[in-house]
This record gives sequence, structure tokens and C-alpha cells, in this order.
Amino acid sequence: MLNTTETYTNKPIVILLLLWNIFFAFGQQPADNDSLKVVSRQLELQHDNDFLTFTDRYYSSGLFLTYRQLLEKGFLSSGKEQLEFSVRQEIFTPTNITSRDLEGLDRLYAGFLGIQGGWSRVSKQSLIEADLLFGVAGPASGASGFQKWYHNTFVVSDPPVWGNQIENNIHINIYANYLKEWCLAPNPFSVHMAVKPQIAFGTRDVYVHPEFIASFGRRNPLSSSLIYDRLGAVDREIFFSLVAGHRFVFQNALLEGNTIGGNAVFLSSINKNVWHFGFDFKHRFGPNNYWVGYRINTSESKKTQAHRYITLSYARSF
Repeated sequence: MLNTTETYTNKPIVILLLLWNIFFAFGQQPADNDSLKVVSRQLELQHDNDFLTFTDRYYSSGLFLTYRQLLEKGFLSSGKEQLEFSVRQEIFTPTNITSRDLEGLDRLYAGFLGIQGGWSRVSKQSLIEADLLFGVAGPASGASGFQKWYHNTFVVSDPPVWGNQIENNIHINIYANYLKEWCLAPNPFSVHMAVKPQIAFGTRDVYVHPEFIASFGRRNPLSSSLIYDRLGAVDREIFFSLVAGHRFVFQNALLEGNTIGGNAVFLSSINKNVWHFGFDFKHRFGPNNYWVGYRINTSESKKTQAHRYITLSYARSF
């Protein structure tokens, strides 16, 4: 079944809120004893969007609110385990956002609204993590309605057409990854290399994704570093990292539509091999964490092209 709704591609005002927090935090000086503090909780607001790359298609935007907590007494060991809970909304659009012609689209409109819970455990040079994602895709995600509200409130232009959207589906997914890291040079300008294989299985995504990460600059050891969202210390960190990965894709329900018992008229033929590349700049300034990222991936289906987007994030530890 196809759902017809008019909306506008998302450019949320959360960017303004992020910038406000960044300028406010940089205007403060950390206390002399900040390095002695131990933080066990964190709240993060993250926004992904491709409008800063002068495109408006595919993974158009994502909004994530995440809470993390360091466990004093973990399931396996004390002080090495974290729990994480997040609420997310993701929006996907075709290249031609003014066409109602189904045959002329390179992908269907898609929205996803979900909650994710995760557990992770860190050691001196390795990290294991497992996540469970539950959510709904389709009109019930509220993606088209949110964009329509934003357009009516803040934007003076013709909205794109949500004339062909994937149907409502409930999704459950499991993600697991293992990371191994090596320190090649110490601070003040450290060099770290890491490999991170990940697998995903469920109704939304099925893939295998090995990844390589290289970081350069002043940062904490793996067990308490911002690069992997670890809590504990608030020692100052400022570094950049390079990411490269190859994804072997078996299923992508937000691109293909409902492939299990559905009657979707339009199904994209996915590419089984997708390359992902990224650049991140991260800075920890006392309890304030900042992240600016740039992501590129090769085409995900036979009709789509390569895509790129920006990530902006602010997190406050306490």
C-alpha cells in the first residue's frame, strides 16, 4: 500500500540548539580538578543531515537522543561496562522530491522511529558491544508529519511530495561488534589504529561490516575515550579520526520496502557491497563533548548514487 502525504525535507532547528551549547560551553573554563572527576552518566543530542553537503536525497536526516550510564557493578566486571538507551527518528527520500511518478523514483520515501538499548564492555585494548533496536517504519514513524510541521513553521518554499512511502512495518534488529585497538604513539599527539567487525541481523538490516579506524591527536586510552563514547574520566581530548569500512548487505528494509509478506509495489534492488568512509573531529572539554563528522557511502542500490552527509553532536557528562 502506498501512502500519499505532503511534507518538506528535514532541516531541524536542533542545529541551532547544538551551536548554542557549543558556544556556551567554549566560553567556560574547566576547573583545575576536572581531571580528577569521574563521570558515570551522559546525555547526547545528535543530528545527521545532508543539506550541508548541498544534496537532498537518500538518508536525508536523523535525530538521536541518547542516555549512557557507566555501571559500578557490571554483569561481568566492575567499572568496565556501560548501558546505553536512545530514541531515534530517521528520514529517507528519493532524489526527485517533486515527482509523484513511481517509475521515476530511485527509492521510496521512508521514515523510521525507534528505541535502542545497548550493553558494552571494555578492556585495555578491546571492546565488545551488543544492541537491540525496536521500531516502526512507514507513515506511523511520523517522519512526513514532522517535516510538514517544520515546513509550515520555518520554511517558505514548496514542500517535496511524499507520494510514495513504504508501508507500516514493525522492526526488531540485533547488532553486535568487537573492536581491537593498538596504540602506535603516545600523547601529546597519539596515533591509534583499530579494527571493528560488526554484524546486524533482524527485520530491518542484515549485514556484515568490517571497519578500520585510525585516530590522531590527544586522547584517553580506549577504556575512557570519547572516540568510543566511553564514560569515566573527563580529561581533555582533541583529535581527529579516519574511518573506512566495507558492508556486505543481505537486507535493507528501509530501501527495499517490506520484503517479508508485504505487497509493496516498488522494491529497490540493493547492492550487496557498499563502501563507507568517514572523517571525525572530536573534542572533550571538561564534561562537554563535541563531535563533527563527515560520511560518504557508495550507492546502496542499482538506481541510487553515492551519498554524503554531516553529523553534529553535543553531549554533557555528569
